[in-house]
Amino acid sequence: MVKILFSALAAALLGAPAHAQPAGPRVLTTADAAPAGLRPALAAADAALAGPVREARRTLAQAKKRYLAGLTEGGQLMLTVRVQAADTSFRQVAARVLGWHGSTVQVLLPGAADSQAAGSAEPVPVSLPEAAVLDWTIRRANGREEGNFVGRYLDTARQLEDLPLR
Repeated sequence: MVKILFSALAAALLGAPAHAQPAGPRVLTTADAAPAGLRPALAAADAALAGPVREARRTLAQAKKRYLAGLTEGGQLMLTVRVQAADTSFRQVAARVLGWHGSTVQVLLPGAADSQAAGSAEPVPVSLPEAAVLDWTIRRANGREEGNFVGRYLDTARQLEDLPLR
């Protein structure tokens, strides 16, 4: 059962073909707003990750409040979002928060998130609505993390997948 769930989730996260390529990084907010070719894969990923995403969104306001109050020295707030890639699939990426104004977040997306080309490794600043956030992680200077609900869920699923069956 876990193997089937994990395989379906992995297939959904790898994306599906779409008809048009984005000009730059395009953050996907909902399956309904995505290009038609991505909607089935996004819907499958949404269903597989519903619990951890729900918890992450429930606690996002607390993470936002802590960020706006100022994180400890060396701390960073990372948000997990989905980005349509140049190969017309989508990727879940961790983006570093640069600023937060109302319900709009300014983040720094990894440069390779929107393109498969090696020359596009420069990070890209993007503004996005809070609704696009799937997960959050506060990384402390000592390496400890808070949040990361989706990431921990996926790690646990991988560990269960690797368990030998007797």
